[in-house]
This record gives sequence, C-alpha cells and structure tokens, in this order.
Amino acid sequence: MNRLMEVTEELLQQNEMMLDFYEERMEHAKNRDYFFDTVKPFADKVKSLADEWFSLASEWVKKEQPVYLHLKQLEDTHENMTIASVTCFQPDTKEKRFKEMNQSIHYVLRSLESAWKEKESRG
Repeated sequence: MNRLMEVTEELLQQNEMMLDFYEERMEHAKNRDYFFDTVKPFADKVKSLADEWFSLASEWVKKEQPVYLHLKQLEDTHENMTIASVTCFQPDTKEKRFKEMNQSIHYVLRSLESAWKEKESRG
C-alpha cells in the first residue's frame, strides 16, 4: 500500500500545479503550441495518476473502512481531478468554482493520507 501514498502525494503536487496553471492561464490561452506542449501532457499525466489512485484507494477503503472516508468521495475526487486538470487552463473558468474544487481535491487526498497513517500506526 506504499504505492497508494506515493500516488496520493504526487496528486497533491499535481493539484498545486493546477492552481498555478489556473493563475497563469490567461497568458497562454490562445497559444496552440501551449496546448500540445503543456495542457495535454499535464491532463494525460493527471488522468493516469488519478486512475491508478482511484483503483488503489477504493481497494484500500473497501478493505479498511475508515470512518470519515467513503467510496463516493473517492469517485467524486477522481472526477474532479480529471476535470480540474483541463479547466485550470481555460480562461473562462470561474475562480470560485475552480478554487473550491481544488480545495475539495486537497481535502480528500489529505484525508486519505491521514486515515492511512492512522491505520498504519495501529498496526
């Protein structure tokens, strides 16, 4: 299950990058090369990590049944990650909605991390 924590940590980093990309999005909005050089590779990487994370996390949650973490949260977070990895680049993305989604992703990833650490410390 160490891979779950590795992927969770990497997704936390990608989530931070989404926030950075969101802040810079207006500068690159009309640059076609930017899409193929930056947007697509980033979204593809996040999708791949999110798919792996969801598989590992849902297996762990089903097995360990942490009190404050449920399969629906994992499903929503997986979907939010794939959406945010693209919308962070779009100039018409609403700031409030994007930042709330980013915070929600962060919260669930950190919650999983905390639940995992708690279960590990108990043995």
